Amino acid sequence: MPVQVAELVSGQREWVDRGWFPPGPQLAICLSGGKNRLADLTDDELLQVAAAARRQTSWAQARELAAIAELTRRRTVEEESGDPDYRILSARESVTEEVSAALTVTGNAAATLVHLAEQLTGPLARTGDALEAGRVDLAKARVICDVTEQLPEHTARRVESAALEKASEQTTGQLRRRLNRIARRLAPEAVEERRREAVRQRRLELWDTPSGTSDLALCDLAAEDAHAIYNKITAAAHGIKGDGDTRPLSTIRADLATRLLQGLELPEAIRDLLAQAGDDVGSPVSGLSGLAESAAASELPGEFSADVGVAVLADEVNRRLQHVRARVEPRELPHAIRRTVQRIHAEFADAREVACQGDDEVHGRPGYRPSAALRREVEARHASCVFPSCNQPSHRCDLDHTVPWRPGITCRCNLAPLCRRHHRLKQRTDWRLFQIWAGLLVWVTPSGAWYIVRPDRQ
Repeated sequence: MPVQVAELVSGQREWVDRGWFPPGPQLAICLSGGKNRLADLTDDELLQVAAAARRQTSWAQARELAAIAELTRRRTVEEESGDPDYRILSARESVTEEVSAALTVTGNAAATLVHLAEQLTGPLARTGDALEAGRVDLAKARVICDVTEQLPEHTARRVESAALEKASEQTTGQLRRRLNRIARRLAPEAVEERRREAVRQRRLELWDTPSGTSDLALCDLAAEDAHAIYNKITAAAHGIKGDGDTRPLSTIRADLATRLLQGLELPEAIRDLLAQAGDDVGSPVSGLSGLAESAAASELPGEFSADVGVAVLADEVNRRLQHVRARVEPRELPHAIRRTVQRIHAEFADAREVACQGDDEVHGRPGYRPSAALRREVEARHASCVFPSCNQPSHRCDLDHTVPWRPGITCRCNLAPLCRRHHRLKQRTDWRLFQIWAGLLVWVTPSGAWYIVRPDRQ
């Protein structure tokens, strides 16, 4: 153990006045004690530990972003040597999907990481250094990145300098407000153009929540439009509440907005809410629940339980790939993994054909397009896009031939739902997708990582 660390951990009050201790391997050692040791610390020392852990987290996140930036640089350099093909994802988009799969994060989260990595190792390198030194955390680094986006280079440098002066003393909200004021003063035209561009990208978004409900949001509206809508609905909600509706104002606002979006005129929507005051039963949810129950009760072909256990086969594929990774040099890994998965796919070709053909005269159906019944079967097998981190529902996806049509066939063992983005990703030559068995797929990334996707029922 280094001397200074030994001195730090040997004292009886080891965390007193340690706010200066920089993040890195030595601080990691200091933080590595068991949870039971925390009971011996004073309240002040516990806060010192929390602050030190946050600095260490910032250091680790800076290393994460630096690694992503280097991977992005390598991939984009390789692409620059050839002509771009707009039918497939760019090298930068490919890295985003590679990061998404490797870190098990959504595509949007991965895109944010790639963007931050490029900024904090490039034009905002000083902010990247501050993150590595623990003077700012990732949330504050992202605020600096957001505010300086699309500003002239010299203005961005001045805003960054102003940010780093006080960032360690401010919350993210305080920092954002201060930097926005500075940016508007230094580059009002650029800030206004950035606002107009954001408004041009306005959209309606929908996502599911952990509680089984859904959120619906209008994003990037012009501020005056958003406030006008909110104020009008709020004023009407206050009137409904004044007429005897005892529910919280936020609930009345949500119900009123729902009825207006469903096509009711404002007076009719208000009358409808007053008539139903006190009745807070979510009938649309119960309707969806009934659909889910009926879908769950339906029986579809279950070839996996009849012949080859998908779980056993997936474990065997993973075991063989782990064996290959342990035996080859790192630089040879991508080629070795692709070759091994291809060999496994070929080994199961005969058994796969027999299992899929069953009592039919031929394997697969004629033509490129699958039948409605086959589409329902594949969508029931995979409820979403088969890329590891994608949540796009399968009914919104392309039904992709894993082996392209001719020589590939239209059969359950060669079809899988891919959203349009990941369909384009599959077309890249440095990515490979194999369907070892009907519904059991293996992605191989440019770096030689692999991801095994099983049917949802498994």
